[in-house]
Amino acid sequence: MKDYLSTTELGWVLGRSAGSIRTMIRNGDVEGVRLPGGFRVPRDEVLRVSREQVEEKAGRKLDDRALERLVDEVIETNRARTTDPTHG
Repeated sequence: MKDYLSTTELGWVLGRSAGSIRTMIRNGDVEGVRLPGGFRVPRDEVLRVSREQVEEKAGRKLDDRALERLVDEVIETNRARTTDPTHG
């Protein structure tokens, strides 16, 4: 898992749009860093905000390593769908 995720990547993990994530950052619900290319969300914050939703869907508690793997899988799956015209 990268040190920072984009709002699009966190949106994939949470099942929300990048715009919703930006709103969450502006409202103080999610800690984000504003960069010239847009907002980025630190790794620890991604784990914090995704833990409840991911654990609910998984039906069990996950350690940080398992949660990171799951986040990485969601991001890679969505990235493949958005960059590969033959996928989905």
